[in-house]
Formats: sequence, C-alpha cells, structure tokens
Amino acid sequence: MVLVSFPSHHASKRMRTAGDMPGRPPDVRGSPMKKPKTIHRCTVLARRDLTPRMVRLTLAGPSLVGLVPRPAQDIEVLLADAGGNRVKRRYTIRNARPQVGEWDVDAFLHADGGPGSAWAASARPGSDVELVGPRGKLELRAADGHLFVGDEAALPAIAALAEALPAGQEATAVVETGSPADRVPIGAASVRWLERGDRLPGDPESLLAAVARELRARDFEQVYILAEAHITGAIRNLVHGAGIGPDHVFAKGYWTADLRPATSGNPA
Repeated sequence: MVLVSFPSHHASKRMRTAGDMPGRPPDVRGSPMKKPKTIHRCTVLARRDLTPRMVRLTLAGPSLVGLVPRPAQDIEVLLADAGGNRVKRRYTIRNARPQVGEWDVDAFLHADGGPGSAWAASARPGSDVELVGPRGKLELRAADGHLFVGDEAALPAIAALAEALPAGQEATAVVETGSPADRVPIGAASVRWLERGDRLPGDPESLLAAVARELRARDFEQVYILAEAHITGAIRNLVHGAGIGPDHVFAKGYWTADLRPATSGNPA
C-alpha cells in the first residue's frame, strides 16, 4: 500500500526546510541513494498452456545466468498500457535454471484483458521482454504446519512453496478457482479446492468459511495468504483472530477485483 500525505487545507505557505535556508545545503544524512534496479533484457524461448487461463513462458537472458531466486519470488515485467504509459506487472518465477539463464514464469490470464494479460496472451517464442527481478519478500519458514490460502492467480506461488517444503513438514492448501479447469497440481499433503461459481471475484465468503474450518481442525504455525486484495485482508483478520500472530502470517494481495461499476476498470 502506498501512503500519500496531503497538505493541510490550513497551510497557505510552503514550509521552509533546512535546505531552503540561504547559504545552507540540504541535509541528506539518513537518506542513502537506492541502488538502481537491474533491467534484464530477455527473450521468450517457449510457451506452454497449463490450463485454459494459465500460460507458462520460458524467458532467457544473459543477465539471468547465476541468479537463484527463492521459492515463489517474482519478476516485474515492464510494459505499456493502451495509452502508452509505462506499467509493471508481476509474475511468479516457477522454475529457474541459473546455469543457462532461464526462468519459467506462470501467468494467469485475467478476463479483463489488461496490459499484463495482453502481454502473456500474445507472447510467443522470439518475443523480447524487459523485466526486473528476482524480487519479493516472501520467504518459506520452517514451521510445524503450513497453511497456504489463495486463488487461481496465486497457484504458481502456492505450488512452488509446497514443492520447496523441507522433508517432514506438511502443508494444507485451500484454493478457490473459477472452475475445475483452472486447477494445477499442488504438492501439499492436503488440498481443498473451492469453486467460485457465479459469485463475483473479491467475494471472501467461501474462502473465509473453508479457512475457518481448517483453523478449527488443526494448528498451523505459519500461514501464507496469496489472493485477491479484498479477500486477502479479510482472511488475514480471520487468522489473526484465531490467535496466529503477524510474525507467522504472510499476506499479499496478488490482484484487485474491480468492485466499482464496469466503466471504472483496474486491468491486470
């Protein structure tokens, strides 16, 4: 979430800072310059449809050689929207082959046809793409019981996390999809699939009920919530209310459903 500070309605004059004082340079202590992000210039090597709405793209570039992402880290693809404005869309790194500089990324094709979905739908072997990564704060922690909660857009991350679990650590996954056709294999000990049916994306009712049942059934030391933004917030509150503290919960909104009138889109 980006916090934006708005000036007070009572402030009619610009406040003077140390840097405004005559003869006195700005004090920049405590404000180190950020290291610029490396932009990887890559080529699409291969494309494979995993489901009717999920595609796997194999990307390759010389600057990817030697880079080893953590499980479920992602990339930021640099794109342009219909108006030519620069936009970024994020996709999970599903597999990495650092010795040859190749990454597999899985992209869910949202029905709204935004710039991210348009790119993933049209990308073909030989297409060029610019990206930043690996990125993301998500880390798989050792725990006595993992609970993964998400929707179809988070399936690549949930599958990658389940595969990376150390031996002897079990996980339960609760995943809501639009239909059974959206499912992909998940290597968790228990997977509970839910179907959204006619309910609109962003409605947390089904996932909330299923997660509440899992929390009553057993104890989870670590919970990962990766779903639509409104649903992620609702489930995070439920998990905290069940006594699982913030240090043991990772919650990330993977996309945002447009809950406003259809004329005000938020394309993926």
